[in-house]
Amino acid sequence: MDGFNLKVLVAWGFFSAFVIISVYIIVIKKLKRVVRGEEEREAPDFVLENIRHTLDQRKELFHELEIREKLNEIILNNLAIGVAVFDKFKILKSANPMFRKLFNLSDENINQSIVQFQKESPVLFQFIRKLKDTGNGKGQVDQDSVRGRIVKVHATPVSELLGGKGGYLVLAEDITDIEAAKSQLELKKRLEIIGEMSAGLAHEFRNALSTLKGYAQMIENASPTPTIAEYNGQILSEVEDINSVVNQFLLYAKPLQPNLQVVSAASLREDIIDSFPDMPDILEILITPEDLAFKTDRTLLKQCLTNLIRNSREHLSPTGMIHTHFEKSGENIRITVQDNGMGMDAETLEHALVPFFTTRTNGTGLGLSLCEKIVSRLGGSITVESAPDVGTTVVILL
Repeated sequence: MDGFNLKVLVAWGFFSAFVIISVYIIVIKKLKRVVRGEEEREAPDFVLENIRHTLDQRKELFHELEIREKLNEIILNNLAIGVAVFDKFKILKSANPMFRKLFNLSDENINQSIVQFQKESPVLFQFIRKLKDTGNGKGQVDQDSVRGRIVKVHATPVSELLGGKGGYLVLAEDITDIEAAKSQLELKKRLEIIGEMSAGLAHEFRNALSTLKGYAQMIENASPTPTIAEYNGQILSEVEDINSVVNQFLLYAKPLQPNLQVVSAASLREDIIDSFPDMPDILEILITPEDLAFKTDRTLLKQCLTNLIRNSREHLSPTGMIHTHFEKSGENIRITVQDNGMGMDAETLEHALVPFFTTRTNGTGLGLSLCEKIVSRLGGSITVESAPDVGTTVVILL
């Protein structure tokens, strides 16, 4: 190969390499621009997607907060305890319906100072007026009568709820029924103590009565004169009356241990009829259904029912009637003793089940209270309804 041809071949080689390298550079640059263009187009889409996701999260959060606010509002509106918030200037910021009801407030009193509703609720005014934030976070408690109801009020400093500006969370609770129950419990405890003392005294009385009765019987057997026999008969009669009262005291004070067994209502009806053979025309006993039977203590229940019927007989008019009904009432047994006698007024009815309370000069006041004790031991309840000149109805649920 001559020198000319070699030069031409080398030139073509350089030229081809240049072309190839140029094309490669152009292609690479083109690809880079394409890639950059796609990135520039994708970047805004990615940002928008993040914004949409953030907005969706905020929507969900706000929705959840709304649900919680509604739930809190429902809870506050249905609480049996009054809840209110006062700021440090003693201005009422919020109050649930129970709080407004207890203190005779309205929606118009919200954002008002306590001075503006002191006439409507002087008890609340006096309590809030004396509040002081001592800085130790301890609450202040008071209890007073509000329109015939006993209301307990408790206030706690809660400055954090009002942006650190100071204030009080005030809770108000109507404790009338609780206090009444406490009084009843205390009365019951005192009566139990009295009952125990009475039992001891009754034993001593019964011993003395037995001795007195024995001497009276000896006088009776000694063929006394008519005058002495008359006096002696009165002594024996009084001894029997006192002995009956003593037995009632002992029975009330005695712990009751029911012996539960299945008893037919028909057998109880026979027991009651046998206890009152002189009352066939004024005592009616119904059973529904006729084959009704239930678990109870036959002796105790019979004693309770005979007490109730005896009480009714003592208050009957000459044309009065006593209706006793045994019946099935759902899962319970309902026993009703009803008369159309003289009845009781509201004040007497309120104390009807209280031990030792009686309106009769020769009564002990233990008849109905003993019935309540028996029914309670049998796992039931007893209620009394009565009205003057209408009659009395006693309902036992077992």
